[in-house]
Amino acid sequence: MSKEINLNDQFPKVPVWDLMGIKVVEMGEGTATLTMPVEEKMTNPYGMLHGSGVYALADSAVAVAISTVSEKGKQFFTIEMKVNYLEPVTTGIVEARAKVLRKGRIVPGEVDVYNENKLVAKAIATYIIVDEKR
Repeated sequence: MSKEINLNDQFPKVPVWDLMGIKVVEMGEGTATLTMPVEEKMTNPYGMLHGSGVYALADSAVAVAISTVSEKGKQFFTIEMKVNYLEPVTTGIVEARAKVLRKGRIVPGEVDVYNENKLVAKAIATYIIVDEKR
């Protein structure tokens, strides 16, 4: 597993990441990889990772990927996201690998989510980029 990246000024602090154990492990031009451990507190009544955990990890991964290609002083927000859940997750680490599909004011991104090297979800998200002062 890759070492966590210290984001400092590259990306704002996201308090919910601490709660969920989300870590950024890789960033490139328009790409990002984030991980999250599967913990019992994040499961549904059947012992599987709740869909909201996969969603939050995928959404966060797209945001970090967008941060690598957006101008300083801009903010970006999810305006739409769709997740296809392919396999249940019960243990281990989930990893979201995101990439920006097109730069602009409206930015689409896609994410593949893996658990133990098995594809468990695919997502596509659309973000809007705005000036910092709104």
